[in-house]
Amino acid sequence: MKYFYLFLFIVYLPLTGMYLFQRGNKKYDGFTWNTKNRIGVWLAILLALIVLSAKIFFPYFVYSMNNGWDDAFGDSGGEISYCFQWLAVLSLLIFPHLFKKSNWSNHPTATKHYDRFNASGYWYVGLVFSLLPIYNTYVILF
Repeated sequence: MKYFYLFLFIVYLPLTGMYLFQRGNKKYDGFTWNTKNRIGVWLAILLALIVLSAKIFFPYFVYSMNNGWDDAFGDSGGEISYCFQWLAVLSLLIFPHLFKKSNWSNHPTATKHYDRFNASGYWYVGLVFSLLPIYNTYVILF
């Protein structure tokens, strides 16, 4: 059952917290979901389906996550860094505007004001970074 709690506490609860933060914050008024954000949401849903059905369809995934493995540096806790990889990727794919917010100016011009949610660069970085956890998931599943 460790695999379920790892994903719940390391990936999905922080993502829910980010959603609630940006949803209730007046600074993010005017943000609308677009296709790129939806791709991140569907990837998160696919990962959740894999985790929820892993006991039935992917027993080696459950075994690997419950027993753990060494990370690239030879330290134990590879399964924890794997979950943090998913958190970073899904955060960049679903909420890139939260990362861009640190670059917002206090007194933006009209162009900057309307461009503040255009965080395509952060989204593409998340897309490139997603190759590693997707590959690791493929290796663990098959």
